[in-house]
Amino acid sequence: MQKRNFRQLKKIMTLEELNKFCKKVTEEYAKYDHRFARTYFCEKYEVTVSCFYKILEYAVIENLVEDVTVQKMMNKAIENQCLHKNGAGSSSVLKYSRMYTKRYKNIATNMSEEEVRNIAKDFGDNPDIGKGDFASSYGVHPKVIDYILKRAIIENISDNNVVDAIEKRSIANAKNTQNVKEYFDTLRKVREENKKEISLK
Repeated sequence: MQKRNFRQLKKIMTLEELNKFCKKVTEEYAKYDHRFARTYFCEKYEVTVSCFYKILEYAVIENLVEDVTVQKMMNKAIENQCLHKNGAGSSSVLKYSRMYTKRYKNIATNMSEEEVRNIAKDFGDNPDIGKGDFASSYGVHPKVIDYILKRAIIENISDNNVVDAIEKRSIANAKNTQNVKEYFDTLRKVREENKKEISLK
C-alpha cells in the first residue's frame, strides 16, 4: 500500500482526528526505545519518512504532547543519531530547540487577550515570585511567560502601569540592566506604533 504524506493526512482527517493521530504516534515514538525508530512507524502507520517527521513536529509545535514527552523524543533522536555517527547529536538538539521556540510562541499566541492581560498583571504584581515558580503556577515553561509578556506589551493588551511594573521587576532581576532597558525601549516603540495603527483604523 502506498504511504501517505502529511498533506494527504490533512485532507482525509478532520482537525480533531489529525491532532489525535499525531499525538498518538508521537507519544508512542517517545515511549519506545531506539529500536523503534522512523522505519517502524512509517510501516505501522503507512506514512512517508517526511510525513513521520512532520507528525512529530506538528505534535510538538501545536502543544499536543507534554514537555516530558518532547524531552524523551529529543533524547531518543540524539541517541539514534549517535548510533549512526559517533559523537553526533548536536543537530538533533538544534532541531528540537527550534521546535521548542515555535511551541512556546504558539502557546502564547493562542491565549485569549483576557488570559494574557491577567498573567501580565499577575507577573507585575508579584515581583518576589521568581519567573520559574511563576511559570509553574500557570503550568507553562518560563519561555512561554516571556512571549506572553511581550505580546501584552506590544499588542497594547496591558496598560502602562502594568508595563512599568513588568519592566521594573525585570530590571531588578537582571544581570545586565542595560540590555533589559534597551529591550523594553524596543518593545515600547513597537507598542506605540501599534497604538497609532489601531487609532487610524
